[in-house]
Amino acid sequence: MIRFAAPTTLAICLSLLAARPAGAQSEVLFRLAPEAGWLSGEHSKRVTAGGGSSESATTASGVTLAANPSLGLRTRVLGGLLAGMEFEGVLAGAGKIEGTIEPTPNGEPHDVWPGEWDLRDRFGLGVNVLLGLDPGGGSTHGYVFGGIRRMWSEFATSGVNPETGEVGERREQRARWPSSIGIGLTLNRRWLVDLRLAYARSLTEWTVEIPGIVLDYGYSASAITLSVGIGPPR
Repeated sequence: MIRFAAPTTLAICLSLLAARPAGAQSEVLFRLAPEAGWLSGEHSKRVTAGGGSSESATTASGVTLAANPSLGLRTRVLGGLLAGMEFEGVLAGAGKIEGTIEPTPNGEPHDVWPGEWDLRDRFGLGVNVLLGLDPGGGSTHGYVFGGIRRMWSEFATSGVNPETGEVGERREQRARWPSSIGIGLTLNRRWLVDLRLAYARSLTEWTVEIPGIVLDYGYSASAITLSVGIGPPR
């Protein structure tokens, strides 16, 4: 469901922006927002070898912190209707989520070995679209929004050979594409204050082939985030 929310909101906002009347009011807004979130992830590992396969998955969660500078355009159209689009950067903090894959001790060549894993965001870029009601006069207004981010993330997974105790780790930098929907509230004070609550989901998968073995990795993540943005006086 969430994967269709952002494109639908984007299409509506673009239509309104393109069709805005000649007297429509537009403004450019800069926003700098600290963001706190609760990230939950599931890491799955499938091993295919010797004509069979085994799979194991575990979950983990933790707090994330980030700073989000953004620059956007908001336009009042059709009376009190507000439409907007913005581009944002994401500077992630040092937090990460980590867990341990459970083994599949079946005595088969395709057993999943136990091992630790983690997921950490580095930085990212994103685009958001907004649609709301603005009564005008510089008053407080609310809106809904949807967006997508391209995160540069670090994925790590490891395995411990149950026979030798040897540990092998695979750590990679890969793209993560969380899409989000949420609600926002803009308060017109001496400085602009913008509050947002969002829910985001992403799925990252890839396959590694080595002689005689195929490894399928998956990271499913969801997050609830709260941000408080500050902008210059309007």
